[in-house]
Amino acid sequence: MEQVPAPADLLADPHQEIEALKRRIAELEAETAEQSLRLRTKRLKLQEFEAMVETAPVGILVADASGQITFGNHLVEEMLRHPIHFSEKVADYHAWTAFDQHGHPIDPEKYPLARVLEGEDYSEMDVHYQRGDGTKFWMRIIGRPVKDTEGHRIGAAVALIDIDAERKLQDTQRILIRELNHRVKNAFSVVKSIVNQSLRYSTVEDGVRRTLDNRLDAYAAAHGRLMDTKWQSGDFRDVVADIVDRVAPGRVHYDGQAFQVCSGQALAFSMAFYELATNAVKYGSLSVPGGRVDLKWEIDDTEDTPSFSVRWQELGGPLVVRSERKGFGSFITNRAIALETGGSVEMDYAETGVIWTCSMPIEELPEDE
Repeated sequence: MEQVPAPADLLADPHQEIEALKRRIAELEAETAEQSLRLRTKRLKLQEFEAMVETAPVGILVADASGQITFGNHLVEEMLRHPIHFSEKVADYHAWTAFDQHGHPIDPEKYPLARVLEGEDYSEMDVHYQRGDGTKFWMRIIGRPVKDTEGHRIGAAVALIDIDAERKLQDTQRILIRELNHRVKNAFSVVKSIVNQSLRYSTVEDGVRRTLDNRLDAYAAAHGRLMDTKWQSGDFRDVVADIVDRVAPGRVHYDGQAFQVCSGQALAFSMAFYELATNAVKYGSLSVPGGRVDLKWEIDDTEDTPSFSVRWQELGGPLVVRSERKGFGSFITNRAIALETGGSVEMDYAETGVIWTCSMPIEELPEDE
């Protein structure tokens, strides 16, 4: 009789099977422990993140890739005075009511959160926000993308900053600057009136009166330009244009890099260009039809200490005759400029035309536009 072979599982050693099962159980337990550790680590990081954003001095909102707002810290509700709107998509952002500087409502897709979700890496906007209690305040919204470990954009976050006090201070500052500008203009008018009244019955020539008037006008124009820039600094090209385009329109060709000069330097350069331009019109290259002036300035950053240099060159005028007389104009174009800029000034009475140069050190280079 033929013998039937036993099934393979009946021939297996039960002790080996038990050991194999034990090893598998141990592997599963190790995997479970590893997963549990990773989960605890993620929970800890989440708790740290929540603690960090809750202590941040700004409101924070986070949205996923679909635009649904998933998180907001407590400061959001404190600032906005209403519960957080957990909007499901960008179109629902209309629940966050805000207006631009002209009083127009902000469209949902124009909010920084929406703009960053659309692909921008940075978005910033100042809005006049409608609080839950009916009041309004100025708020700055700054948006940035949220990315995973591989750099893929998975959402966006915005910081909400209360700038109401800052805006009110700016409004007050603008009012004060306008008032100061008005008072300065009145002061110049009074000074001009006093000068004219004092010289009316004197033996002083009319040309002297006109010179004083023009110098005061040049100084007033420089003050006005600085008032428009909040008195901190002025663009050098504007400083040049304010004077030479008025004294000698179209006769002075000027060009150079964008550069900001502080208030004191702007006033000093304005007065210097007035003196140079009026002298050129009276006696120099601009006193004849074919004469001109080339005015150039540049920044030199090749040395350890960067410098800013200006060159005024008269061309096509009559033969230059150096005057030994040193008056107010010479003081302005030489000593006053050197004192105000901390630089050096040279006046070259070349036969082809006067050449005036000024070089001053600069501590910081202007930022690129």
